[in-house]
Amino acid sequence: MRLATRTMRKALYAGATAALLGATFVGASAAPASAEPRDGTCNAGEFCLYYGEGQTGAVADFANSKRDYTENGSCITFRGAGKAGAGVCVQNHAKSVWNRTGGTAYEFYNSDFGGTHDVIPAGTQANLNANVYNDNASHILGDASLRFPLNVTQAQIKNRSPHWCWDSKTNCHHDYNAADIFAATGTAVVSPVAGTVMTKNIRSSGVGSTVTVKDRFGRLWYFAHMHHSPAPVVSVGQHVDKGTRIGTVGTSAHALGTPAHLHLDMRVGVDERVGCSGSGCASYGFVNNQPLLRTAFLARPAS
Repeated sequence: MRLATRTMRKALYAGATAALLGATFVGASAAPASAEPRDGTCNAGEFCLYYGEGQTGAVADFANSKRDYTENGSCITFRGAGKAGAGVCVQNHAKSVWNRTGGTAYEFYNSDFGGTHDVIPAGTQANLNANVYNDNASHILGDASLRFPLNVTQAQIKNRSPHWCWDSKTNCHHDYNAADIFAATGTAVVSPVAGTVMTKNIRSSGVGSTVTVKDRFGRLWYFAHMHHSPAPVVSVGQHVDKGTRIGTVGTSAHALGTPAHLHLDMRVGVDERVGCSGSGCASYGFVNNQPLLRTAFLARPAS
């Protein structure tokens, strides 16, 4: 969920500064050999957010992923004596970035790595795109992308009735941030991330068979409405890669009487999926992963 109320700044920015949104790709220049995060200097190995466009003004430098821009109950601020933005909270105020980590970075609109985002390749200096310019709440240092969780073509999803909202960047689950992806019974369910299997439950009632997988960014992924026969094929404690088979789409339990589908939801910083369903899940911090899922879907074969 957002940690602060969204303003109209993005809309005003989009019309006035569209020409400034293009990324400029540069190599990392000479800098101190080791990162010293939050010292107000963008050192080698760090991911840096700037208060101003074009890497100007005060800076917030990070060596790790951040699920929100607070620490010890207070907002993380930009640093740099005498620079514009010094002392201002980072959240909702970053305009440009320098990724000196050596890997890809993702800047998200929502806390807990959710919502629309900007992807910043290694060594890139750029103004943030319109989705997160002055509307930023968290970041991942590393590959935050997903593998689509079903072995399908785009056509197999688009031609379902009803079909999952593949053409939307807005969460379309009926109760809370999650995805119901409609697919044929027996479709292979695969892991969207590399991680560790935390739980496995084989059920012919309730929510059907379920599995949870936790990745290295602390994201716990929950798969539900899978078949009990055949049952999920993974084991608790097993490492899975992107694309490792988890189980199959079923029509048992809650999916009985509705079109067959996979339920997928995610929370950050937990080891177990909370025991909730429907509107009772709304207050538990489930994350909107629709933009990441949509990108993964569009990478599938068309037909």
